[in-house]
Amino acid sequence: MRIFLDTNIYIIGQLLTLSPEEKLLEYLGFYSEDAQAKKAQVEVIISQELISQVLRVGKRLQSKDWASKLVDQIWCNLNCLFIPETSEMQTEARQLLKTKLIPSEDIFIYLTAKYGKADYFVSGNRELIQSIADFECYTVQDFLKKIKL
Repeated sequence: MRIFLDTNIYIIGQLLTLSPEEKLLEYLGFYSEDAQAKKAQVEVIISQELISQVLRVGKRLQSKDWASKLVDQIWCNLNCLFIPETSEMQTEARQLLKTKLIPSEDIFIYLTAKYGKADYFVSGNRELIQSIADFECYTVQDFLKKIKL
């Protein structure tokens, strides 16, 4: 299974104890380096745009150090699949910007999930992506129900 978690999942999961976001991160092995069984089953798609957003939002809400630690946990504890930004993605991003189907700040988030061949996209604002995605889009609560957590 390949999953893309929007920025808000990482931030809220760290800020709100016992939240659905924290529960999902825990399921994926985010809080433990020993969660090898879960890591093997689920690839978490990330990109430079996602990392940049996590750092920017985390710094604004908490601190630079807090945000850096969050990114470190993503890299170390999740089974990450990094999708680099390619010229093909940049071309598609320019086309999407013209259509205004999704907000400009979400274009590379959407393209990361698309080029990473995501099975699932999980976000608090999934409606922005769902209109053009060819992968399943869920809120955290709906995704947890789907995987029976």
